[in-house]
Amino acid sequence: MEEKNIQKTAGGNKAPRGGWLFAMLKGALIGTGAILPGISGGVLCVVFGIYRPIMELLAHPIRELKKNFWFFVPIVIGFAVGVLGISKLLKWVLERAETPAMWAFIGLIVGTFPSLWKEAGKEARTKGSWVALIATFAIMLPFLFFMESMQNGQAAQTAAGTATTYSVWIWLVCGVFWGLGFIAPGLSPSSIFFVLGVMGPMMDGISSLSLPVLLPMGFGLIVCVLSLSRGIGWLLNNKNSITMHVVTGMAFASTVAILPFGNAKSWLDVVVYELCFFGGCAVALWMDRMNNKLEAAGEK
Repeated sequence: MEEKNIQKTAGGNKAPRGGWLFAMLKGALIGTGAILPGISGGVLCVVFGIYRPIMELLAHPIRELKKNFWFFVPIVIGFAVGVLGISKLLKWVLERAETPAMWAFIGLIVGTFPSLWKEAGKEARTKGSWVALIATFAIMLPFLFFMESMQNGQAAQTAAGTATTYSVWIWLVCGVFWGLGFIAPGLSPSSIFFVLGVMGPMMDGISSLSLPVLLPMGFGLIVCVLSLSRGIGWLLNNKNSITMHVVTGMAFASTVAILPFGNAKSWLDVVVYELCFFGGCAVALWMDRMNNKLEAAGEK
């Protein structure tokens, strides 16, 4: 599927214009998802069909860059736009309209579930696959609720004026967790960032290209992904169905954990939240349909 499409862009040939624009859009959404609370950039990589190629790149960077350089270029450009160009806007939106924004991105995630479910069952669903799905969901959901309670405690401390400054080690640890968010799809490191009380300062540092923030985070991310990518690649090649059902369980649990119920104060709020949710679903389904059309036409 995606591997076949990669080969068409290999050998130094540029991808078609339409394919580049769509790949940049996917990269931008992945970068956006990477910094949003409760949303996993790794899951978006899976549902957009580029998770396995990225794992191959991380496991064998020189070989894969020689083969598929032009496949990765638009994704990297889009990712940079998503992270650097949108981080300040996201901070502004979440500060002023957090609940509608969260419902829109929850809709985006839910809209990717059909594609994720199809990808997970591509090599059949065994009894082990179902056990992996249910066990992952059962473990992740209470863990995420625990992280949410920790986040609320941190927010109370910040409001009381007890927040402190951040050292280079904090940003290094954040980079490691951010890398885990890509290596383990379904894991959203943003909850941990909230627990540490660094989400706001992190977005400020990213949008302003602050080197004291970006350098240690980048180092931690690179060390994490290079250390774990080969193991994830082995699991995808040898235990694909079980691995993908673990991913699916993580995605289901992380979505349930961030549902912002109880925030509506009027019927107008309910209508706005529904519109945001279904709008997100529509965007995700449209992107999946476009992705399938481009694959069928061999334009990626």
